[in-house]
Amino acid sequence: MPKRKIYLEDIPLDEAWARLIGALQAADLWQPFPGEAVSLPNALGRITAEPVWAKLSAPHYHASAMDGHAVRARDTATASDSTPVRLALGDEGEAKYVDTGDPIPALADA
Repeated sequence: MPKRKIYLEDIPLDEAWARLIGALQAADLWQPFPGEAVSLPNALGRITAEPVWAKLSAPHYHASAMDGHAVRARDTATASDSTPVRLALGDEGEAKYVDTGDPIPALADA
C-alpha cells in the first residue's frame, strides 16, 4: 500500500489566508460585509467589524480562575513529590483556600 501524505504542505497562516481569500475572489464568492452601526438589542447574534474593548474590567479585582489554594510561589519553590512543603492554612497563614471567582489574597502570587 502506498504511503499517504496526510499533510501535503505546511504553510504560514498568513499565506493560507491569502490563498483562501484569493480562491474565493477568483470564484466570485468573496464579498466581505461592510460594517454598520446597530443598537445593542439588534446586535445579538452578530459579529463585530472591529475589536471592542471594555472601559472597565469585570471583575475589577484579580480573581481566582479555579478552586484551590492561593500561596506565595517562593514558599513552594523547594517542594517536590519526595519533599513536600507544609504551609499554614487560613486568613493569616501562608496559604488560603479560594473558590472560583474569589479575590486572590494580597499575600498570594500563585
